[in-house]
Amino acid sequence: MTDAQLDQLIVAIGLDRPHVGRPRKPIAHGTLAGYKQHKYRGETACNDCKRGMAEYTRERATARDGIERMPRRKREPQPAVYLTEEEWQARQAALQMGGAQ
Repeated sequence: MTDAQLDQLIVAIGLDRPHVGRPRKPIAHGTLAGYKQHKYRGETACNDCKRGMAEYTRERATARDGIERMPRRKREPQPAVYLTEEEWQARQAALQMGGAQ
């Protein structure tokens, strides 16, 4: 039920509007903001708002495609570090005593 339908029902029945927080702002249908308002309220977005979201996404993708990106640098592989038997024994002893090395 939309807010407008709820308002009509309340007037038709003769009830007072419930005083729960601030009254909601009207949804800006057909825009990204309208789409977000629907989602924030837990509603399924209307077709106009879905189209507005799709248009926004297309514009962002087009703008993103026009930007020249730098290639990612690959990390240098770290050499494996192996402990000697003595180092391993010392580390195990420290862990058993409750400390860390």
